[in-house]
Amino acid sequence: MSGAAFAVNPAAEAVLRRVGREGAPLLLIDDVLADPDAAREVAIAAPFGPPLSPWYPGVNAPVPDAYRQALLPALRASLARAFGTPADARLAIMSFFALSTRRADELAPRQRIPHYDQPDPNMLAIVHYLAPDHGVVLGGGTGFFRHDATGFETISHARRDAYRAAADAELAAHGAALTGFAGPRTPGFTLTGAVEARYNRLIVYPACALHCALFDGARLSPDPRTGRLTANSFIRAV
Repeated sequence: MSGAAFAVNPAAEAVLRRVGREGAPLLLIDDVLADPDAAREVAIAAPFGPPLSPWYPGVNAPVPDAYRQALLPALRASLARAFGTPADARLAIMSFFALSTRRADELAPRQRIPHYDQPDPNMLAIVHYLAPDHGVVLGGGTGFFRHDATGFETISHARRDAYRAAADAELAAHGAALTGFAGPRTPGFTLTGAVEARYNRLIVYPACALHCALFDGARLSPDPRTGRLTANSFIRAV
């Protein structure tokens, strides 16, 4: 059942965008799965538990291998075009279902600012939106940002220490005043681009990009039938 649930839509088309002054690639594919309702049912039945990262504001569940096996071949050509990933490279991928559940007042100050996943420019992050009808522009989508003090939009190994020092100083001085979710009004950051959450939309971007989920307007619920349900992945050529 799960293999058929993750069959890729052969008519899906990838659109390449560029974000911010640095022009980070952002790949967007709508209607990526042929039967998203079947994939959603697999996710709803998955055993959600504590998140893989303590910073994730919700719960995670394992994704069947069939999802990765369907996705990787379908993405190869687009990854080569958008990110320069060698078409014949062996790709390592890890995936998990994610359900955002925590309210803004439950978050630590660091969780209320944009973040990066890894300082590795060769690692790519994927968000596959599996919750229909968010209903609000930006609600539940993903935003990309520039850090005003440093001007950084991506955090490489070479930039990491400078960014951490600046961000830590800002949090020490003003972190207690951060009361909402990270987003377009977060002090010290400028929104450079955003993607709306649409059912069965998949986006790919560098894991080193400063970004955050735009939780304002999203349905945050522990029930995967009604909450902000996504399939998240990280890909790297090895």
